[in-house]
Amino acid sequence: MTMRQSKIKKAAQGLLATILVAGIAFGPSGEAVRAAEAQSPAASGVIALTSAPPIEPFSVFDSTHLYLDNGVSVITPTTGKVTVSATTTALTTVDSIGIIFYVEKWNGSSWGTVGSGSTMGGNSQAYYHNTLSKTVDAGYYYRARTIHWVIHNGKYEQGEVITSSVLGI
Repeated sequence: MTMRQSKIKKAAQGLLATILVAGIAFGPSGEAVRAAEAQSPAASGVIALTSAPPIEPFSVFDSTHLYLDNGVSVITPTTGKVTVSATTTALTTVDSIGIIFYVEKWNGSSWGTVGSGSTMGGNSQAYYHNTLSKTVDAGYYYRARTIHWVIHNGKYEQGEVITSSVLGI
């Protein structure tokens, strides 16, 4: 396999993984699925202890980036914790690639950070995926904010993703 074929294969694998994670995040209709709405509090036996937060998932990536392509994040609740799954993709193999994770809790009027972590995928990669789990209190809403970044040829580029909110169970 030539070097060019290897790079194309890595880029295709990264794109496929991003599409798979995006499919989980955005569902079959193409619209963001708000996990707190998809999961009925009555079905889980958990009652929300605050009003529901506003629906405001978004991502910000600069189209003029030379190396950073995209980032995707999903937050999933399980009993006593939330797990954030995130993927960063670059347009080419970069010197360093990674994700900074923030788990935020809704207090009824604003979001506050309750956990964070930073991960680096290593060197000479165009794709990076990792997860972060955080113990949470049932009845409160949580979301993830992730910073997707790359460093290549001394240039740092980043983008941000905020997930929809989920009710801790």
